[in-house]
Amino acid sequence: MLKLKNKIINIKEYFMSLYEYTSKSLKIRILSALVLAVIFLIPVYGGGFFAYLGFEKTALVFQTFFGLLSVQIFLSTPKTLKFWFGFFVGLGLFYWTGLSFRFSPMEFLIPFVMIFVSIIYGLVFYFLFFYNSCFWRIFTLMVSSYIHPFGFDWFVIESFFSYSAFGVDKLRFFGIIVGILMLVSLRKYWKFVGVCFLLLCVDWGYVAKNTQSQSNLSINAPYYEGKLNLEIITTSVSQSQKWDEKQMKFIIDNNFNLIRNAQQEYKDVVVLPETAFPFILNRSFILDELMILGRDITIIAGGLREDENHRIYNSIYIFQNGDFKYIDKVVLAPFGEKIPLPEFLAKPLRKLFFGQDIGLSDAKKLGNIQIGKDVFRGAICYEGTSGIMYQDRPRYMIVISNNAWFVPSIEPILQRMLIKYYARVYGSVVIHSSNHSLSYVVSDSVLGDKNL
Repeated sequence: MLKLKNKIINIKEYFMSLYEYTSKSLKIRILSALVLAVIFLIPVYGGGFFAYLGFEKTALVFQTFFGLLSVQIFLSTPKTLKFWFGFFVGLGLFYWTGLSFRFSPMEFLIPFVMIFVSIIYGLVFYFLFFYNSCFWRIFTLMVSSYIHPFGFDWFVIESFFSYSAFGVDKLRFFGIIVGILMLVSLRKYWKFVGVCFLLLCVDWGYVAKNTQSQSNLSINAPYYEGKLNLEIITTSVSQSQKWDEKQMKFIIDNNFNLIRNAQQEYKDVVVLPETAFPFILNRSFILDELMILGRDITIIAGGLREDENHRIYNSIYIFQNGDFKYIDKVVLAPFGEKIPLPEFLAKPLRKLFFGQDIGLSDAKKLGNIQIGKDVFRGAICYEGTSGIMYQDRPRYMIVISNNAWFVPSIEPILQRMLIKYYARVYGSVVIHSSNHSLSYVVSDSVLGDKNL
């Protein structure tokens, strides 16, 4: 009996010690993953933040050096940390995705959405870091930007170099990876070869391009080479005000004042943000007045549109020469504007979260804005960060956004980095009008953006 009791005690002590060891080991792994994830995200929270505020040269230093460090961390983080590293990266980059629930009856869901998104990226990195092999890490680093959970495509590690001295195309990104591996892992002259790889990946033409762009400055929109004088509007209407019928008159009057001020200053074009008119504009009583104003100045503004089949679109309206045209949004934001699930699941979720079972519709083709001899690609918020909008390499793009859903958060900074990334890859100049975050012009060179 005594022997049995001693065995039970020994077994209990064994499991207690195993639990303590496992618990301690787990805490160490979690802490290690957190520290590495924080360093990994410095190009965003450092470089991206400075670029957003207009300190481009500081951003250049941050993203050039810490971007390389992020690549090294991706290549060298042990696979034992794979889930927790991804969890903290997902949390650090996309914690803001749940903030839109502030404006719904389900505000309590915000922390659950944050945790859910973090778990998803934990699982993504479980795959990306499945092996410690450098060949596996090179492969997964190169394909990581093609992994879009639920259609959400904002995890693009190449964008960590948006404001760096390096090029951002795939070939140069591969060269950066190889250069880092040689510099860190190999010996003697191979380190010199690694440095040569990195030097080859520098975008040496950015200074010349930036100098050339400066000579083409117009009054309000730098790097636009035509003769038009554009007025880019920034507004500060909170999302709760947009839904408040008592505020509607103020919003409309303020928009008209902004348009008339631009008209009085002899602007050719005035651009207002996404849903500047937060209602179905083509059914509104103000449509005629906007068309009248559009005789003397081209007005570009966001609003909702209803077609003959009662489908609702998020749209850009262009009032010009006493008439109007529109561009409907093609790329809808996952969960915010569409639920990327089968319809039998999406319909009740829309009813639960948005109070109606009919969501926004998506257009089938991209739209351009013709103003005189110039052509601008039209994009709404999330579209400006989608490669689909840039594939035919538009020289100019007008993006209108409503960031009131997510401010204050890192979201406008990520948006800017992604816009800069695509502008550099495809050689586009992007003019961005925003509500509740900075408006700016993004050039296709490393330096030369302008906050408005």
